[in-house]
Amino acid sequence: MKKSKGFWARLFSDWPAKLLCLAAALLLFFFYRLNKLEERFLSVPLTVSMNEDYMPASQYPRSVRLSLRGESNDLFSIQEDDLRAYVDLSSVRSAGVARASVQIEKKGNAVGIDPLEIKAEPAEIAVNMEKKVSRIVPVTPSFRGYLEPGYELVSFDFTPSEVEIAGPSGAVARVSDISTDFIELAGRREDFTVKTRLVKKDPLIVLSGADSVEFRAVVQKSIATKSFETVPITPTDLPEGLALAEPLPLGSLRLQSSKADLRGFELPADVLTVDLSSVRKPGAYTLPVTAHLPEDFALESYSPTELSLTVVSRKGGQP
Repeated sequence: MKKSKGFWARLFSDWPAKLLCLAAALLLFFFYRLNKLEERFLSVPLTVSMNEDYMPASQYPRSVRLSLRGESNDLFSIQEDDLRAYVDLSSVRSAGVARASVQIEKKGNAVGIDPLEIKAEPAEIAVNMEKKVSRIVPVTPSFRGYLEPGYELVSFDFTPSEVEIAGPSGAVARVSDISTDFIELAGRREDFTVKTRLVKKDPLIVLSGADSVEFRAVVQKSIATKSFETVPITPTDLPEGLALAEPLPLGSLRLQSSKADLRGFELPADVLTVDLSSVRKPGAYTLPVTAHLPEDFALESYSPTELSLTVVSRKGGQP
């Protein structure tokens, strides 16, 4: 019995010093474990949960950087898909700046790992929230390249020609149309139909329906037009002994051609003429003006279409 009392006496003797030693040992063990832990960094997408009435009206991080601290073997078994970063804004019921902490959900290989310390950067986001609205806007094309020389895009249409967009009220108000991805025109010389993707310029805008449209184009050979001013009007077949009392005025005409470039084209002589073969004696006459077209040209208009003139007798070979 004396021996037993001696054991307990020795056990509890100097107990403050022994408690300090135990605490020091625990701290040393704790720091040893900390020194054995390794650190790894991952970047994962940030998911934002919202209600049906309000949406973010300002940019926010689309991903967060995660700092993982744990045992080496455990850390490198964790993949990006094993962690989900999210912010819950579903409780927002009014416009203004909303703040929320980034939450981390462990999945797959990350479940059950201990120790595992996860920190997100940023740890909190602030987002300006606005009322969610929607409206219908037209689709407009974006072209790239040029048709074959001598061809032109006559008309085009879309199916659908309008789309519904949704988003925060301010962003929706700024959108006047939704454009397509580039539609290639290079080398085309006939009608064509393509399916093309719609392009959102503002990431806050959401397309409520399909994200692509069908584009149909009508292509045909181009018709070039050119106007000619101060075109001489040539008198023809005036009988001998008669002459014009005064020179004829100048005319004008507008021609069409399938030629791609008319910049260097010059009119041949005698394009506009007035036939005087029906004149038999001096006097005043109103006669039609005739247009003689060069090859590969069509007449759009010309002026004058008739001409009033005076014919006099020649005297001594002079008018």
